[in-house]
Amino acid sequence: MTTPRFSRRVAHLAPSPTAAVGKVASALAAAGVDVVDFGIGEPDFDTPDFVRRAGIDAIEAGRTKYTDSAGDPGLRDAIAAKYRREQGTECSRENVLVTAGAKQAVFNVCQALVQDGDEVAMFAPYWVSFPEIVRLCGAEPVFVPTDLRSGWKPSVSALERVATERTRAVIVNSPCNPTGALIEKEELQRLLDWCAERGVLLLFDETYDHFLYGGRKHVSAAAFWTKHPGRIVVTGAASKTYAMTGWRLGWALAPKELVSAMASYQSHSTSNASSISQEAARAALTDVDRSEASVAEMLAHYDRRRALFLRGLKTIPGVECAEPEGAFYVFPKVSSLYARKKVKGSVEFCRLLLEEARVAGVPGEAFGMDSCVRFSFATPEGRIEEGVRRLRAWAAKD
Repeated sequence: MTTPRFSRRVAHLAPSPTAAVGKVASALAAAGVDVVDFGIGEPDFDTPDFVRRAGIDAIEAGRTKYTDSAGDPGLRDAIAAKYRREQGTECSRENVLVTAGAKQAVFNVCQALVQDGDEVAMFAPYWVSFPEIVRLCGAEPVFVPTDLRSGWKPSVSALERVATERTRAVIVNSPCNPTGALIEKEELQRLLDWCAERGVLLLFDETYDHFLYGGRKHVSAAAFWTKHPGRIVVTGAASKTYAMTGWRLGWALAPKELVSAMASYQSHSTSNASSISQEAARAALTDVDRSEASVAEMLAHYDRRRALFLRGLKTIPGVECAEPEGAFYVFPKVSSLYARKKVKGSVEFCRLLLEEARVAGVPGEAFGMDSCVRFSFATPEGRIEEGVRRLRAWAAKD
């Protein structure tokens, strides 16, 4: 069989490490192996009943046809209303593009704005898909370091050391996957001023905007929309907030001209997001009282699980972990265990951890930090206790 000639765009494209971990863990589980899976970043809660009902009602009402490529007007209104209500943003449906998840929203933004020769800066550790999305657009990702001692906080001073005249955009993910770090309001203000001075766009991904701990409040770039017109794009999703990962529903909030360009691009790639998913998301966004109650219940569980995981990690000699301020991940530094386990990096570490302890995690190499491993605490407390117990026992063995 002749091997096809792959395009430059995909020849060196790396598959999603989180998906790869999930496949292996699922295969072991299907074979009857008891695996504690901390790999996939997905809520372990069901989509709220009233949201599911809205999807069912949409099917029964025959709302199964195409919508506008940019999204159903009612849903776009609901998303704009969310940002007016939560951030005081002066926006309307013309500022909203509905997509099949936040990942597609980020992809569309990059396709519309960056090209060969451009650079896109992003803070490391970064979400695994950001670099690949940028490369698929012909641009180059530039990595801005953060460190564990600061809690992995983004800073303009670090950005200035790596940015060049080719920097077209900066990506900020807050709360961050994998670290749970938040950007501080003052730092976000400085970053936006920096972008304005250099004609650079800020792409602000806030997929985990409702999952923050210790009474912290979400700081969104959307709150600076009026001060920095045309300089901000915000991406978000129903996926994590309403436990709707499989529904594949996200959005971008952007200047009208950019929304129009992205809608045209999307009309030739995927067309509209699922009409059923759009109806379900509209219910989630408009029934604020029930949505807030659902989110509060999930957040209470995540907060207890976070505390449990952190306490457990502190009992493992050589493991360091900053306290995640948001999202539902811990990102411990485990490199002090590499010599004992005779491994060279996080990929081998995670492979052995799964093979020998039956605990699944995602290698930090995938997020630009090979000294660390990402564990999701979107799993029941009993499984967290069991997984940490296995990790502790395994780490102690030569």
